[in-house]
Amino acid sequence: MKRFILFLIIIMSFLTVSIASADDDYAQGLSFYKKRDFRSSIKYLMSYVDKTPDPGAYYLIGYASYKLKDYPKARKYFNDAYTLDPDFKPAMIKIK
Repeated sequence: MKRFILFLIIIMSFLTVSIASADDDYAQGLSFYKKRDFRSSIKYLMSYVDKTPDPGAYYLIGYASYKLKDYPKARKYFNDAYTLDPDFKPAMIKIK
C-alpha cells in the first residue's frame, strides 16, 4: 500500500511539473508574439502544443508563420486550429 501511495505521489508531481512547463511555454510564446518576435514565439508555442493541443495556440503559430511568409506552414496550423475546434474564433484568444 505504501508503494502504491508513493507511486501516486510521484505521478502527481510529474503531472504538475508538466502542466506548469506547458503553461510557461505558452506564456513565453505569447510574450514573444506580442513583441512581434515570431520565430521565438513559434518555438515556444510549438513546445506548448506538443503537450497541450490548443486551437488558439495553433492559430497563433499559423499567424506567426504567415507573418514570416511561410504560407504552407501557416495554412497547416490554421487548419489544425479549426480541426481541433470547428467553432474556434480568433477573438477567443486572450492576448492582453
